[in-house]
Amino acid sequence: MNEREQFVRGTLVGALGLVAAGLVGFGLFGKWDWALGLATGALVSLFSFRLIVQTVVRLTERQAPRSRGQQYWWVRSILRLFGVAVIVFFVIVYLPVNLIGMALGLLAVQLGMGGYFVVRSSFLHSSNTGLEDQKP
Repeated sequence: MNEREQFVRGTLVGALGLVAAGLVGFGLFGKWDWALGLATGALVSLFSFRLIVQTVVRLTERQAPRSRGQQYWWVRSILRLFGVAVIVFFVIVYLPVNLIGMALGLLAVQLGMGGYFVVRSSFLHSSNTGLEDQKP
């Protein structure tokens, strides 16, 4: 597994861990509307993260800057985001979700990803300390 795939999986695991802890916490207190909101917000945030990763990979690895496939890819991406917005709208209107719980789900995923990034960066920085003094 290359470094990018390892980073993406690590961020997803960190984010899912925070969401699972939140779902258990809300479930223990019987706040099912909050738990449903947290789960919905987390799914939206994870889907957005997946879309961002795909965009970065396509833009950094593509040889031709303006190929025909890339133009259609942008249209598909915008349609996917519009589809997510429609789904979120129907979830908010027809399901008993708590909007604060949904915002916490969005935030928890971002905190999980950011936390994993900070931990991983600190481990990489500490493992490289002292190597600059060594000459091959």
